[in-house]
Amino acid sequence: MDRPATAARSSVAAVDAELSLPGFALLFSTSLLPGVTRLNARPAGFAPLPEPGASQLAQWRDAAQAHVLGPAFLQAARLSRTDLGRIALPQAAPEAPRHADIALLTHVAGVAVWEVWLPAPSQPFDAQRWTDWLDPDAHDSPAALVWRQLAPLNQAISGRANFSAYLPLSVIRLPGAVLDGWLTEHAEQVIALLWRDRLSRALKPEVVGGELARDTCARVGGITLIGRRSALDLHDRRDDSVAQAQALDLPPRSTLPFLITLELLCIERAVLQGLYDRLTHAGPHSIDDLLALKKEVMDGLEEFYGATLASTRFNDVVAEQGETVLGITDLFDAVTDRLDLVSFTLTTEYQQRMTALQFWLTVVFGATEIGFIATSIATWYYRSGLGVVLAWTVGAAVVSGGVLVALLRRRLRD
Repeated sequence: MDRPATAARSSVAAVDAELSLPGFALLFSTSLLPGVTRLNARPAGFAPLPEPGASQLAQWRDAAQAHVLGPAFLQAARLSRTDLGRIALPQAAPEAPRHADIALLTHVAGVAVWEVWLPAPSQPFDAQRWTDWLDPDAHDSPAALVWRQLAPLNQAISGRANFSAYLPLSVIRLPGAVLDGWLTEHAEQVIALLWRDRLSRALKPEVVGGELARDTCARVGGITLIGRRSALDLHDRRDDSVAQAQALDLPPRSTLPFLITLELLCIERAVLQGLYDRLTHAGPHSIDDLLALKKEVMDGLEEFYGATLASTRFNDVVAEQGETVLGITDLFDAVTDRLDLVSFTLTTEYQQRMTALQFWLTVVFGATEIGFIATSIATWYYRSGLGVVLAWTVGAAVVSGGVLVALLRRRLRD
């Protein structure tokens, strides 16, 4: 056997094992202005997705949605998707993403999610570099470059230039590696990427192990994790969907169920956040306002339940963990508690007004009745003195009203 050739092949294999194929799905949540349901035209500067990639992605996504969401949710048509196209990005470094594919998902509850797909060239696994890319506040990061182009569009559909929430998904494929062996050297970097951790200090092994134990991927050679600041989907060379996706600059078919689940979780969170803001900043001022608000909140909660995922075993596990990690469960409890508080406050105020009304009605009717009695007595004594009779009537009513007010107030205080 030719030893130099064998050594060369081994060297190439070792290099391939160190390379990864990264891509990033950025999810920006926002609200919608009343009456806005979608963008009706492709914005300036957006090019159509090239074929056959656009058709292939539509086919993959339709199949994934049918699997994840189920026919009942799809038939309800609560969620609609508009593929806006592709925008070019300035290439700050050879390994950085060169373009972004943009889509807008809108929900009937008045919320939306911008979906941004950023494919990057093959490169060594580098959690720190990718964490910098995912920072929307860093001036030259791909996330910031994309949002600067989306901000005017977001202003048009929501009335504000900023997003309400942000969740990036790192989609990492290892074409030349087996996960078990690769993870022994890169586990800490995986968790650092999930946390979008900027510190260089090492993480404790038990912390890394605890985070990896939350893996929800059911496939050998894969890891699927959700964190408060990002999510991660990582598969080794056994993922057979990588080659075609790479050739077409598309997300791997294997990551679409997880991506769709994250989108629905973002929708859920946005719906609940909108309801909480409505209850907090625009409270009702009358019983009619309260009834209208409760109807609005109940309709919104119904849409929240409609967005809740409950079709496949994979979906249940991921959605349940995501609702906990992303604070959706706590936000739901906060909305229901806030609604109860608003109802209690307004109902108590209404009861106080009714009590005050009953108080004054009692005084008025009691004083009037005593005035009539005084009129009868005065008429018997002063048959021809109309002025005296009226004086007796008014005086008796005023005095009795004052006595009733004093007595009733004392009883109410006691």
